[in-house]
Amino acid sequence: MKEQDLTNASVTILLEIDGVVHLVEMKTERYEAIGMMAKMAAEKAYRTKKSQDELMTFLGL
Repeated sequence: MKEQDLTNASVTILLEIDGVVHLVEMKTERYEAIGMMAKMAAEKAYRTKKSQDELMTFLGL
């Protein structure tokens, strides 16, 4: 698997609460900090072949 540049990747944050997946809303500054940390911590990114729109449709949003 080739290494991917995550510099321009966006981060979608989901929480599972009592077995139900929730999309997270947060202030821009906090989102940017969490997004940067997630990209720095990521060791591999697995392609799902799904778009953000498909994820939102799947989640019913």
